[in-house]
Amino acid sequence: MSSPSPNDSFDRWYKAPLQHLESLPNGDGAFVALAVSCFLYERYCVAYLKSKKAKANDAAKRAQLEADFSVDTDTANAFWDVIRNGFLHQGMGLQKTNKSDPLPTWSVSQSFPRLQLDKGPPPKLKIQPWLFRDRVIELWDARPDLIDANTSFPWATIYGPT
Repeated sequence: MSSPSPNDSFDRWYKAPLQHLESLPNGDGAFVALAVSCFLYERYCVAYLKSKKAKANDAAKRAQLEADFSVDTDTANAFWDVIRNGFLHQGMGLQKTNKSDPLPTWSVSQSFPRLQLDKGPPPKLKIQPWLFRDRVIELWDARPDLIDANTSFPWATIYGPT
């Protein structure tokens, strides 16, 4: 038997499970969906930037987040520092660093817009995890050619019954 295509694998391994998480009661799948969507977005972002022959450094990824999610620089930076770094390193939003600049507090709710930074005081980052997830899936659906474009972290292949 042949292995499923990268796009089929993406749909099975990520898209369908992420969509299913929303059916859990009390929004209990939201944090998992947000964390998974963060690393899927970063994979997309790196592949997209490299497809444009651009550097995929931290500054470029933050700028791409601005463009992909139609947010300003402060919102993109707050999301990257608090949610992306927090959820992908410790499974929760980052609130304290060694730097003197305080990080915004954060909150998730189904009633929030996709991604918004209320400047405060104090500043508060608001995330609607299902809308964030939907945007990440939308980006991948528009560019499935990028799914297996990463040579440092190659897309897995499964052989056998599917």
